[in-house]
Amino acid sequence: MSKNSTTATMLDSYVNTAIRNYVREYDESNDFPREIWDNLANDMNIFSPILSEKNHTLSSDFITFIRKIANEFAALSAILLTQGCYGIYSILNFGTAEQKELYLEKLLKGNCIAGLGFCEYKHLNGLEDLETYATKTEQGWCLSGKKAMISNSSVANILLILAKVKEQSKEETYGLFIVDPNDSDVLIGEQIEKPGLIGLPLSSVTLENVLLPKHALLGGELLGDVQFANIIKNMQLGLSAIALGIAEGAFKKGLEFAKVKREFGKRLIDVEVHQHKFADLYNKLCSAEAYFDSYPSQIEEDAKFVSRIKLYTTKVAIEISDEIIRLIGPFQKFDKINIRRYLKDAEIIENYGRSGNSIRREIAERWLKE
Repeated sequence: MSKNSTTATMLDSYVNTAIRNYVREYDESNDFPREIWDNLANDMNIFSPILSEKNHTLSSDFITFIRKIANEFAALSAILLTQGCYGIYSILNFGTAEQKELYLEKLLKGNCIAGLGFCEYKHLNGLEDLETYATKTEQGWCLSGKKAMISNSSVANILLILAKVKEQSKEETYGLFIVDPNDSDVLIGEQIEKPGLIGLPLSSVTLENVLLPKHALLGGELLGDVQFANIIKNMQLGLSAIALGIAEGAFKKGLEFAKVKREFGKRLIDVEVHQHKFADLYNKLCSAEAYFDSYPSQIEEDAKFVSRIKLYTTKVAIEISDEIIRLIGPFQKFDKINIRRYLKDAEIIENYGRSGNSIRREIAERWLKE
């Protein structure tokens, strides 16, 4: 049995016991799930498959892991994806030898937590919207700006900050800079309250003339636009997996509930109308899974393909969760099943990284040109 297969087996058991019990007890808690984080990073080495990624695509085994976890705890999947994609993947693929030596092992073990800041506003429509600037100094760089929302920022040990570089008489260039959030000129805002993904830390970050050494530039080159495009493509892929995990989790919970005999002597699934509704939801889930599974043949040729997958999988997750609520809503209080959490998580995922409407506009652009 391969190392990743062993991890998958361990993870199945862990999701159905420790993670499920944690969610039941801390369903509305904003606390960072530190104990579970340590177990996954150290005992199960959940991030290790990323080291074997191919063709600049996030490891399929890691994607499968976060999808499994999203069946029970989507916020934890988003925390892990932030670390895996924004931290480990970025340093592995674009970092200098020195940066890999300094950060990679710590990131893999979860001893160093990463976040990435790119949006000044609610969403980033294009790099031209950036208002975080980097200016070259004799010692290195000086960064100033404000990022509206950075995941993991309140617990992070490093932040990757996307900035527009000011250089006289030169075309605009971009860089990703490794920033220490404990720097006195880095101000972490209060935790941003959100209806879903409870437990995922989210804060604004303000940079006030933060001085950085030369080696703080990711890869030692001003290729932030290329690096960011690759990172965000893989982030969308990971978010699609989480959305699919949410849809699966809501469907399984709803079906489990429908199979239990109630006081009135029947199971909900024994009613024909419910059978038909669950069949339709299952078919929708299978369609989303098939679309998602097509990404390996498309992702290199069409960078926008994963955005469309994310749009569809989040839409399916929202629709399945919403329909399950309608089907079992009057009864679920007896079993303490919080299906509404799945719906709220799916709605946040739709606008995480890139908003659903921005993807819809991108799809529609081709028709406006005809």
